[in-house]
Amino acid sequence: MFYKKTWEQRKLGQVAKITMGQSPNSKNYTQNSQDYILVQGNADMKRGLVVPRVWTTQVTKRAYKGNLILSVRAPVGDVGKTDFNVVLGRGVAGVQGNEFVFQYLVQMKNSGYWKRYSTGSTFESINSADINEANLTLPTFPEQAVIGNFLSKIDNLIAANGCARPPPNCALLLM
Repeated sequence: MFYKKTWEQRKLGQVAKITMGQSPNSKNYTQNSQDYILVQGNADMKRGLVVPRVWTTQVTKRAYKGNLILSVRAPVGDVGKTDFNVVLGRGVAGVQGNEFVFQYLVQMKNSGYWKRYSTGSTFESINSADINEANLTLPTFPEQAVIGNFLSKIDNLIAANGCARPPPNCALLLM
């Protein structure tokens, strides 16, 4: 099925709600898996998925099951998905995007897109304006669903054929 409408360039902040993280007070960090999962940075993501490591009793900013998590501090641009409701630390942002947006964000990281916006002498970082103003070229929503689903299946197929789960969006590199 081919669509005739052309792809449009849009800002990420126009197509997805972005929530910048805010770290809870460290005195509220726990190892109790009954507390809220805290995502502080890419150390809390493995192979494109959030992996609980630290918990907190203090809720600051949140992302919800199915949201995307974007690392905004060194290394900038790593992206994952969350299968949990989580608290966002200041090293990440939550993105309410679909599978196509996830694959697109991974490609942005792989192509070095975020490096041109990274600032900081101690460690690189990007800010909310950089994220909200990031340019994406998008098809219609039905096309996004088809393409995102296809690329996700390719990633899973690669993983199922003897590889450790590949970096997300290997298939997008083929396009």
